[in-house]
Amino acid sequence: MIGYLGTPGALVELSYRGGLSTGTDRPARFSRTMGGKRKAMLGPVGRREWDVSFSLIGSRDTHGLVAVAQSNDSLMWYPADAVAGNMLSPQASGWGSTPANATDAGLVQLPDGTVARSVVAESVVRVGSAHGAYEMVPVRAGELVTVGAWSIGGQHFRGFWRDAAGTSITNWADEATAHLGWGWHQATLTPPPGAAYVELHLAGGMQYARPVVSWGESAVDRPGRGCPASVVHGLSEALTVISQDDAYGSISVTITEVG
Repeated sequence: MIGYLGTPGALVELSYRGGLSTGTDRPARFSRTMGGKRKAMLGPVGRREWDVSFSLIGSRDTHGLVAVAQSNDSLMWYPADAVAGNMLSPQASGWGSTPANATDAGLVQLPDGTVARSVVAESVVRVGSAHGAYEMVPVRAGELVTVGAWSIGGQHFRGFWRDAAGTSITNWADEATAHLGWGWHQATLTPPPGAAYVELHLAGGMQYARPVVSWGESAVDRPGRGCPASVVHGLSEALTVISQDDAYGSISVTITEVG
């Protein structure tokens, strides 16, 4: 599987094995009233954790991963299901954190039969506030990126292109569309020179569900799987092969979502 790990502006493509080891279950505590009713107290949704191993990598890559694991920096992690699907985090695509200018509208059943959480808003909705004021999704130089979302009444995508430091380069917008009821709309974008990230805003509708940012020519309508903030720990190394050109080994790490 191919994933991307690194600091903002310096994502490295890595072939890895393993996957999600801890989901987003939330703690629950139950009690009974004097009348016999059962009540539940729910804690916050948990953060994800991955057990990941990298096999037969050279000493330079090994050194880089060790440096990453020993740093105190927050890292961006995009596992294979994010790279092939929706690069947004689950919190962004599922409105786990409601934007300041929107209101939680609960679960809705969409025309394709799936269920998603939605928000209503009278103004522009800035997607992704769980890991900061907004969520940036990395883009690759010269390669297309496609955004999408479900909405009621219409859709007008807009946002910002940002450089490796997160500074805005320029804004962008596609053509507005209108429709009755729930509808799906997507727009394919070409990153300008110097762009390292895209930021997505939704407008033109009354209610929104499951925003998507995907690499390539089509928005993959799935829940988000990206992780814009994580730490690497639990490092374990093993030397496998020594050849004339380099020494090769494997590394196992745990990647834990933070924020």
